[in-house]
Amino acid sequence: MPENVSRNAPCPCGSGKKHKRCCGAGQSEPVPAPAPASEAVETPSRGMTIVANVALVSVFVLIGLFAIRQVGSLDVGFHLKAGEHILAGNGWPRTDPFTYTMNDHPYVDTSWGYQVLIALVRRAADAPGLVVFHLLLVLATFFTIIQTARLHKHSRSWLIALLLAGGLAAEMRFEIRPELVSYLFLSVVLYLLHRRDGGHPTPLWLLPVIHLLWVNIHSLFVLGWGAVACFGAVRWLHNRKVDRSLLQWGAASVLVAFINPYGWRGVWFPFTLTTRLEGDNPFAQSIGEFTSPFNLHLSESFPFYPRLPIMAFLFMAAMTVVALVPLYRRRRYACLLLWGVFFWLAAKMIRNIPILVVGTLPGTLWGLSAIDVSRWIPVMKDWKSKVLPATTGLTLIVTCLLGLRVVHDAYYIGSRRQDRFGWGWNRLTLPIDAVRWIKEKGIAGRPLNHLNFGGYLMWAQPEPVFIDGRLEVVGEAFYAEYRRALAADEALEACVRKYGVRWMIFPYAISERLLGRMQKNDRWKAMYVDAVAVIFVRSDYDVRPTLVWPQRRAVDIGALPGIGRTPRPGALAFWWRGVFGREEFPAEDFNRGLFFYFTKDLARAGECFATAIEKSGGAYYEIYNNLGAVLYHQGRMEWARDCYRIVLRYDPRNALALERLKK
Repeated sequence: MPENVSRNAPCPCGSGKKHKRCCGAGQSEPVPAPAPASEAVETPSRGMTIVANVALVSVFVLIGLFAIRQVGSLDVGFHLKAGEHILAGNGWPRTDPFTYTMNDHPYVDTSWGYQVLIALVRRAADAPGLVVFHLLLVLATFFTIIQTARLHKHSRSWLIALLLAGGLAAEMRFEIRPELVSYLFLSVVLYLLHRRDGGHPTPLWLLPVIHLLWVNIHSLFVLGWGAVACFGAVRWLHNRKVDRSLLQWGAASVLVAFINPYGWRGVWFPFTLTTRLEGDNPFAQSIGEFTSPFNLHLSESFPFYPRLPIMAFLFMAAMTVVALVPLYRRRRYACLLLWGVFFWLAAKMIRNIPILVVGTLPGTLWGLSAIDVSRWIPVMKDWKSKVLPATTGLTLIVTCLLGLRVVHDAYYIGSRRQDRFGWGWNRLTLPIDAVRWIKEKGIAGRPLNHLNFGGYLMWAQPEPVFIDGRLEVVGEAFYAEYRRALAADEALEACVRKYGVRWMIFPYAISERLLGRMQKNDRWKAMYVDAVAVIFVRSDYDVRPTLVWPQRRAVDIGALPGIGRTPRPGALAFWWRGVFGREEFPAEDFNRGLFFYFTKDLARAGECFATAIEKSGGAYYEIYNNLGAVLYHQGRMEWARDCYRIVLRYDPRNALALERLKK
């Protein structure tokens, strides 16, 4: 069946030139430039201030709700495994101890401090502890951003709007990953630098302390160096002399980085990752988080993406550009340099979007606040009394609606993301049930696992794995070998012979061709299938299969919403449904339908897709797309056309639906 079907794949400041001696320290500090008379800084009434503060708190709460999500990061397993490895007294790994294919590959574990921390948290409080720990990291980061923004006069309206946009844009990366610690450290470093640049007494000695911790927690410590360099360069250009204090503490921040288990290799490691920014890099070409937010790789099979976060990023990016001119006029050159670095990183890949938010939000706020909107829009002369009330009122409405949809999972399901609100483990992304079956059946021998499952498998079951998401250990050459093994039977058999593979596990919903080939390959037999994973073993493996299929049930296709004369609610009704009640995507029926469809069992595929539509009330058009494909091949054309008409309401350019409606 050559046509594509829809899948839910897991599927991103210098101020003035005048200086004075201050604090008796003998160091030159800039005097903050006075705000021009035209700067749009509100002085609202006390009542309006309270309302604005409530709106600001509501945005902060929404950001916190985004961070309360089930543990489903594909990387969480190898971080826990490495942390437990170190806590067990095995020391810091030098070569990879967790796979049987890469145990000679060098392993520079720059995240070891983070891994030990979360391993201890997991021991103490399991998944809820991990969620709370990372929630605190997110809240601390945005609290620091707000404190940085308050160092200079600013528009309260712009603060609320930018914080909301920044939180929405960054939430895609609120996962159980060491990046969250880097965002916090970066925000604190920038707070210190902006504070000093504004003429406030600043404990610069904190810079090397932060970098000593940072270099032992995550490789993004180089961003702190970049920030210090930007401010140092601006001070040199302004004063025509070196800021000795900043230079000394900045140099100390570089030197302390060598205090890590790997010495100079740990310092050099982040620079080895720059190849991922190149368009021809195999990681950049095939891994979603390395995709540019300006060039999303969408298709009819994978049409969904987090629209609201991407739109928020585009708004945020546009505002950073608008703010450049007023920042230049106010001589906040450090903000301009920071923008150049962080905007470029965010434009390259989705995973860097939070870096733009953390690095540029305060400067963008100051730049926008310096714009006298009434000069360009005369109706906005009464800026204070109109804009702030409108902004705060709209913000309260938006945050309340979004917050309810987040808590009810409708926010994530709306873009078919696998994230879910809550405190436990996410069974939609991690092969939790499959691992339980592996342990119960005593499956042993070397596995060939999909990269997405490698991290969790290495932590949750005793056998070393084939590959996992530590791309710095994998390397481009082995990654290419892995992809070849999944792409062709000959390469797969060569891999089996080379490594002694005995069983295989992968997410079939995003591996249609592999599943089809494995079903036809008499060297393998399917042993286990659930809503997330399929397990094949070699044909000579002595184990009884556990193929738990849903009970077959006849579904009246003509009675489904939108088919025949049965009415189907509109998109707005489904949206509001997620505000007032918990939303559930029928993932089990949908994914099992994909399994049967890919293995050409049309009758069962149709039953599963029809059941998924029935359970969801017809809320998701991609299920109609798949049911339409089944009905088309069964020759039930009238109902197939009904399905494709629903598809075209949401995806008017769907080529397959357009073609089949013409027949």
